[in-house]
Amino acid sequence: MSTQPRGPAGARPPAPPVGPPVELTSIWQSHQNTRMHPLAKRIALLSSGFCLVIGLFLLGYNLEFISEQAMNTALNLWPLLLVLAGFMLVVDSARKSVSASSSRMASQEFPLPLEAGSMELALHVQFSYGKLLAETAPTAPRLVTETIEPRPAPAIRSEMVGNRSDISISVNQPFFPSRLKAGNTWRLQLPRDIPLRLSLQLHEADMRLDLRELAVEALDIRADSGTQEVLLGLPREKLNGQIYCSGSNLCLILPARVFARVHLLNPFCRVDFPQGDLERREDGSLITPRSGDNRGSVEIEVDGPIRSLVLDVEDTDDAQDVGET
Repeated sequence: MSTQPRGPAGARPPAPPVGPPVELTSIWQSHQNTRMHPLAKRIALLSSGFCLVIGLFLLGYNLEFISEQAMNTALNLWPLLLVLAGFMLVVDSARKSVSASSSRMASQEFPLPLEAGSMELALHVQFSYGKLLAETAPTAPRLVTETIEPRPAPAIRSEMVGNRSDISISVNQPFFPSRLKAGNTWRLQLPRDIPLRLSLQLHEADMRLDLRELAVEALDIRADSGTQEVLLGLPREKLNGQIYCSGSNLCLILPARVFARVHLLNPFCRVDFPQGDLERREDGSLITPRSGDNRGSVEIEVDGPIRSLVLDVEDTDDAQDVGET
């Protein structure tokens, strides 16, 4: 006699779970695995269109709707169909790659720990494989990173030295840097109401520093490649800078109404500068003529095997607008 356990009186045993048969499930999984790749779909669509066009053309020729001369012309120009197909595939692939890159772009914000009561900020940055931007912070100072693929967060260290805050920012090197260079951007948003000392070390990176609204007192840049652009602002008293660049181009925009001296240590570098705003001295340095409304001074030393240096002085109207803001 069977001794199976029974539930409460009048209760029925639970029904087995209802689901698709094993055969239907396996057929559905095989259908999912054998779906065509989007590129294969586009190629199949183009091939079908070509077959349709060629078939209609040959049918019209057999029915004498198309003349012999038109047939000969078509036989000479048929490679244009291949050119058109290749162009359509290239445009479609480029459009999809751009949309995929923009959709994968991830942005992160890291606040810069500026200690309360700091009278000065010294910032040390080590950056590689990408683009570094610096600008005035709209609110609190921070670092904004924009990357296509996930990357480790930058290491930010801060310490107080007297009344000065020292902040250092660095990141580990990626395994495949050339592949990720185009999708790596750092934006340094710096405070405007505190004296700054910037020290930047760049490796295989482009740079654009907009320092026109910042109180920079010292600037030290080491860049081994890429293109660099630095826009300097009016100093409170004096701005000292050292730039060592091994890249192709360096663009340096000097503020108006200041006495500026740019000393170029590489005599083989090609220099482009406005003749009326800068004068070349015998020692190879370039200076701005002194005037009665000079506001501080700027001294920059440029060294390294740089190919081209572009020097310019900001327009007086633009400089006045920046100073008033």
